[in-house]
Amino acid sequence: METSSIESNESYHPNISKEDVVVDEGDDESIERRFEKSPTNLSRRKSNNSELSKILSGIKDDINQPYEDIALAESVLAHQLTRQEVEGVTDLENNVESIPSGVSGDNVPQPDEGFSWVIAIVSMLAIFATWGSNASYGVFLNYYTHNNTFEGADMYDFALIGGIVVFLAQSTAPITTLLYQIFGLRTIVIVGIILQTAGYVLASFAKSLWQLYLTQGLMIGLSFSLVYLPATLVLPTWFDKYRAFAFGIAVSGAGLGGIVFALSVDHVIRISGNQYWGLRLTALIALVSALPNLFLKPRIPTQQPLSKTLNWKFIKANTNKIIDPKVFKSWSLRALSLWFGLALLGYVVMLFSLSSYATAMGLSDKQASNLTALLNAGQVIGRPTIGLCSDRFGRVNTASFLGLCIAIMIFAFWINATTYAELIPFSLIIGAIIGIGSTLCQPIAGDLISDISQLPAAWSMLNICVGFFCLAAEVIALSLKKPNATKPFLHCQIFAGCCFIACLILSMLIRQTLVRKVLSKRLASTHEAIEEINEPKRYLTINDLNDQSQQLELLNERRVRYEYLLMGGIKHFLIRLFYPMKV
Repeated sequence: METSSIESNESYHPNISKEDVVVDEGDDESIERRFEKSPTNLSRRKSNNSELSKILSGIKDDINQPYEDIALAESVLAHQLTRQEVEGVTDLENNVESIPSGVSGDNVPQPDEGFSWVIAIVSMLAIFATWGSNASYGVFLNYYTHNNTFEGADMYDFALIGGIVVFLAQSTAPITTLLYQIFGLRTIVIVGIILQTAGYVLASFAKSLWQLYLTQGLMIGLSFSLVYLPATLVLPTWFDKYRAFAFGIAVSGAGLGGIVFALSVDHVIRISGNQYWGLRLTALIALVSALPNLFLKPRIPTQQPLSKTLNWKFIKANTNKIIDPKVFKSWSLRALSLWFGLALLGYVVMLFSLSSYATAMGLSDKQASNLTALLNAGQVIGRPTIGLCSDRFGRVNTASFLGLCIAIMIFAFWINATTYAELIPFSLIIGAIIGIGSTLCQPIAGDLISDISQLPAAWSMLNICVGFFCLAAEVIALSLKKPNATKPFLHCQIFAGCCFIACLILSMLIRQTLVRKVLSKRLASTHEAIEEINEPKRYLTINDLNDQSQQLELLNERRVRYEYLLMGGIKHFLIRLFYPMKV
């Protein structure tokens, strides 16, 4: 019999016999007693009494097990959107892409080739025009809070405007997805581009605070998901082998846009002495970079007539697929939403506060905007790199490690950095790693849920929850600022650091859940393999019997180890918490 678990450990030779590993299911004491009495562990206890020695022999075996590749939410949803639809209701039975009737397979482009890379660049430009332009809001915030721009406004008003944009961009994503299915890609992209351009242009003519709320807050926030989300739904349909790399290209648009918008807006504001032309320049750059979105199209065209999509049956079926609160019954997904919210809370605090912190330390406005640009430059390289590292070392492992690194950088570096020379490397390094929330939340959600077809609904609920964190992020940061203190941003820095300490704790708890889930799957597979070997077979040679005996020894040792690791109690909870496994 051939199994991937056996093939991955041909050099692993256990010494447990079949009699040593017979355990009573559900009896933790029986499991631990037989684990202790196995010949392998008796010999190990003589040389090392450490409790950890019980599982050291299996660590290499578990690390070498294949790592499951989880699709992104947009990827799952994209393939659901491109499947053939019957009577106006999306077929949700099979999570595979199919070519609808009326479309010739010969006319369907091959994935990962030619026009696929054009789609990747266009998707990058869509994110460049939205999240990239929003990354420069720190420059506007710095100008608004240091100048009496609008009568009766205070710094909390301007902070809330920035929060409204991120809140609406996140929380309206499920609605945009539904509109995509009803009206098609091009319609909502056109509406989004018009709304975004009008928002920036009208904001440049705003004279009252409520006008700024309406334009640079509400209009811009509503436009974002209409512009960038269609690109993220189309992109996965064009890639198979290079999908992760293509997404890396797309998300780099946020950091690249932050560099371009931050530097150009700051330069225009300094020359003109006001924000008017800075907003108009933002509108122009965003318009030019978003227009290529009109040429986006799914690899397999499946848009149905409006007469079929604009009906209650279709809308209800797809709403239930995209927005389903039932997926949040799992405590691990609720913990993940809190982790995502705190990660983005810390991210927004850093993004919008770094420029103001720099000027508070006595740096010029130009130097402050340069630091914002450097932070975004770090994201250009950092976000794709985080994705690659998560594939190599595990998604939750990467999230936990980077959460710790960010907390150390904030507490040990940012609090003590007061000069331009010190803030330059800090901005680059923190920019490279601070995007863990947006980069890793989707894949971790895919690991946690039992049915991958529920991933779009889980991702929608996560977006809605995290939007509320982003709404108050900068308001919280500014409220913690003490203008007359020696270190006016100290409380803000401590708050951001504590956010990522909390992220570290939550990610470790999520890690324990995933380790338990993986071990349970492997235990079930091991039981199946043992049963298959023990089935009566005829005409076996001596070599076949020897091979079966060796395989049975390996599988039995795995079974004992997994049952031991899955036992209840604080001790085994802590073992799973830190067990070296790629998750």
